Amino acid sequence: MVAVESRIEQVTVYARGARVRRVASVRAPGDGVVRLVGLPLALVDDSVRVEVDGGAIVTAVRAGLDVAGGAEPATEETPELRAARRRLVLATTEAERVTRALEQLSAAPIIADDRKEVPPAAWGAIVSARRALVELRAARERGLYDQLAAARRELEDAQRTYEVAAERDARAGTARAAKLHEPRKHVELDITARGDGAAVLRLEYLVSAARWAPSYIARLDGATAACELRAVVVQCTGEDWNGVALRLSTAEPDRFAELPELHPQKIGRKQPEPARRGFRAPPAGAAELYADYERAFPRPAFAQTFGAASVLDDSTFEGLAPTAPPMADLATEVWDDEDSIPMDRSRARRSEPMAARAPSRSAPPAGAAMAMPPPAMALAGPMQAAMPKSAGYLGRGGGGAPPAEESTDDHAELSAPAPPRLDYGNLVMAPASATDRGRLVAARRPAWDELGPRVGAGIAIVEHLALPPGCTNEWSHAYDYAFAGDGMVDVRADAAWHSLALTSRTAAVALRHVAVPREQPDVFRLATLMNPFEGPLLPGPIDVYDRGQFLVTAHVEMTPPAAQVELGLGVDPQVKIARNVEFREEAAGMLRGTLKLVHAITIEVENLSPRPVDLEVRERVPVVREGDDEVEVAIGRVEPAWERFTPDPDAPADDRLRGGYRWRVPVATASKQLLRAGYEVKISGKHELVGGNRREP
Repeated sequence: MVAVESRIEQVTVYARGARVRRVASVRAPGDGVVRLVGLPLALVDDSVRVEVDGGAIVTAVRAGLDVAGGAEPATEETPELRAARRRLVLATTEAERVTRALEQLSAAPIIADDRKEVPPAAWGAIVSARRALVELRAARERGLYDQLAAARRELEDAQRTYEVAAERDARAGTARAAKLHEPRKHVELDITARGDGAAVLRLEYLVSAARWAPSYIARLDGATAACELRAVVVQCTGEDWNGVALRLSTAEPDRFAELPELHPQKIGRKQPEPARRGFRAPPAGAAELYADYERAFPRPAFAQTFGAASVLDDSTFEGLAPTAPPMADLATEVWDDEDSIPMDRSRARRSEPMAARAPSRSAPPAGAAMAMPPPAMALAGPMQAAMPKSAGYLGRGGGGAPPAEESTDDHAELSAPAPPRLDYGNLVMAPASATDRGRLVAARRPAWDELGPRVGAGIAIVEHLALPPGCTNEWSHAYDYAFAGDGMVDVRADAAWHSLALTSRTAAVALRHVAVPREQPDVFRLATLMNPFEGPLLPGPIDVYDRGQFLVTAHVEMTPPAAQVELGLGVDPQVKIARNVEFREEAAGMLRGTLKLVHAITIEVENLSPRPVDLEVRERVPVVREGDDEVEVAIGRVEPAWERFTPDPDAPADDRLRGGYRWRVPVATASKQLLRAGYEVKISGKHELVGGNRREP
């Protein structure tokens, strides 16, 4: 067996989960086994795919663990953190030593009682000795204080160094080279060499703890705009993605999808539709298939207890151990009879205790083999209800809640009641020595599945991590697309959001100004550009810059390729607008019995910006209610000419504007534009409009 290290070449991040592509070069000597080591625990075993380029052929693929670990592996420190910790310990020890020396020096008396019966020395000698002792003590104290100050400075520096190293180590991610005691997954390949045996292996697998959300940047520069596609990515897969080609996909690899049923087109006489059969009873006499096995491998213990028997069935072992529920019961709780299809009430039945269910009327005889229902029907609805609901569950080995611990004894394992799982990919035929022989039972989970909670914790962290402000990762799945980055990126496995730049395109942009002076005396600037990317623009925030100056953060809705995107750039303070209205009442008619309400609107626009602008000014004229012949509205003189304005025709009819008009005028730099319009409302002289005859504020 040859152990080979591999490097990450490409990563495709999905809405939930990611697909990692590794590459390794190997020279296979003849027929042998190649093990790709150092793979993360979050690897989903069922998703492994291998491609081979060169002189080798892969005949089998297996996934497993390098080290069978049960307990949480000890934390390995980086050399930088280990050196910082050692320095901190030494500095702390030195400061404590100097502090204790000072305490001992302060507690020691200068003059001690002399109990010896010896005549005292001359007083001058005593004074000189005491003076020398005081000077020695003072010098020693000064030296200790200097050492204490230096030790405290060193302690502060060591503390700061350790905090920086610890912070850097925490941000470095959870992915490190596998240590001797740490469990890692591996993939074994059975390879048959051809020629010199030199080959390039490409390994792909799914991991669950990864997410992404889109964001954008638009840099306006005159009539063009540089549109940048960015993304925020988070992953906690147990391996850092360093120098990889990143692709961001809108697909969901673990989303359930039912294959369509294609009806054949035949020419001839119409035939009746074939009956859809959800369960087919096993053939009669299936238990006799084990007669030769019982004759070749008799079990004396059971034969002495129950008597010699050439063929043993389930009734032989009744009372020895609780038998597993027949797989026929599992099938009939989804398909009630032979001609029925999956029903919704099967979910409610699955929640009932297994012991409380009555035997199915379509259950096969004891010891008989059960025929599996068609996969297309088996996965139509029950699979979604029975699959685990843990975040990011992608199958075996991919995290989520682990199954219940099973006994290591073969008979106890196969005879214990199994949960009603409909994961047909993990069902196996019970061995001939088991009481459930001839039936499909849940495959025994290996002991290293205890690592599932550790992987599931990383998945839960990523799933519950709040998105950055304005970002969203919920979009329509009408069709899926993958965005490819232009260069290589690094993404740490630290369960934190990373902002990445993927690609940039140039698009033509049209700037215009819109004002509704009747409602607000401000002029708003809008930018309309085409989607320059081959794929859609997903919902997300977009930062807009104008000639290097930040303007606003807008929101982009779902936009297909080659469609227009309109961005609001906020108020343009360099374009001023003012609206004034004159109102008067006049008597008209031969008998002066008609009252005319004359409104004259004057709008003045001034452009103070260094660039000319295209301005759209929106106005509204009162309209007469349908069926009312006592009120008449007539539009007077308008300068310059305007046009009717109708909002989005796809909007609801109640929200459409009636009587809308708009001017579209260019305003040169440092110039003014005057807009005039007038209308008359004619009513009877004896009447008055509700709310007042003056219709303008």
